Amino acid sequence: MSEPKISVIVPVYKVEPYLRKCLDSIVGQTYQNLEIILVDDGSPDGCGAICDEYAAQDKRVRVIHKANGGVSSARNAGLTAATGEWIGWVDSDDWIEPDMYSYMLRKAREYGADIAVCSRTEIYPDRKVVRGWDEDLFMSREDALALLLNNDTLQNYCCDKLFRAGLWERIVFPGSGTFEDMAVMYRLFERAEKTVCLPESKYNYLQRPESIVHNISLENRLNHYKAAEKRYGEMRENWPELEDLLLAQCAASAVGLWCGYVRNPREARRAALPILREVSAFCAPHMKRAAEAAEVGLAGRLVLKLIPYPTWWSFAFAGLVSWLYERKHGSPL
Repeated sequence: MSEPKISVIVPVYKVEPYLRKCLDSIVGQTYQNLEIILVDDGSPDGCGAICDEYAAQDKRVRVIHKANGGVSSARNAGLTAATGEWIGWVDSDDWIEPDMYSYMLRKAREYGADIAVCSRTEIYPDRKVVRGWDEDLFMSREDALALLLNNDTLQNYCCDKLFRAGLWERIVFPGSGTFEDMAVMYRLFERAEKTVCLPESKYNYLQRPESIVHNISLENRLNHYKAAEKRYGEMRENWPELEDLLLAQCAASAVGLWCGYVRNPREARRAALPILREVSAFCAPHMKRAAEAAEVGLAGRLVLKLIPYPTWWSFAFAGLVSWLYERKHGSPL
């Protein structure tokens, strides 16, 4: 069988201490037929020069230098430039195992899958956590969507996945905000006839305190909630059997809002309060269904009971639950 080209897209911004490790892991792949697209999103540090250095050393590396426009803009620029038959993504502060793409492509072709997902290792300052599957899991479109909406082992990241390029036709990352992966991932899984999830961990996901997923600002958490609610609105008609899962992710996102409220500045809290009342009004009628479908643990279930009450005592109690959770687990709820 011929070796199809894989386009690996790497958005780059202010990651100079991590970038070389990331790029070394990509250019050193055992699978050689790669198109490596580095999108320098106007990074103010030495990232642009490092990208150019790698391009000078390896003809497979292409560099796009652009004015800063955010990660969605960088991803879209990479997609526009990609010419491969498969698309992969790597975040520029992460790194991948040497055989990641040979492993994922081999399994995708073996199963006739449109998306392959590998297990991943989450790298914390004091520990490593492997998240994945015990064996190959080959799924239909509906089963894969259900697993994605559970948002547990299979999450909305681009970077631990290999996609058939045709899935990305007319897909554009949203122009502003955060959680751009979440805004497009369900559309890709809706298009994929078959998905395979794989047991071997090939992606190393660095957990940095300053990363988006650890940002507890109300603005950031509202972006997550809006993405979840928008997904619910777009999917519920075509996928009524998944409605409870869609609602559950809206509710789980609301848990994050309640838990982070008291840790934000007063002005931010005041500005967000009318929106949180709208969140409460949307979630409250569905809370029983959402609570049954949501995988949020004991602490999350406690906070779920507070969502119908957008008042100071509700936010204060949620903040206390989040503080106790962080003391035990090392990360905020």
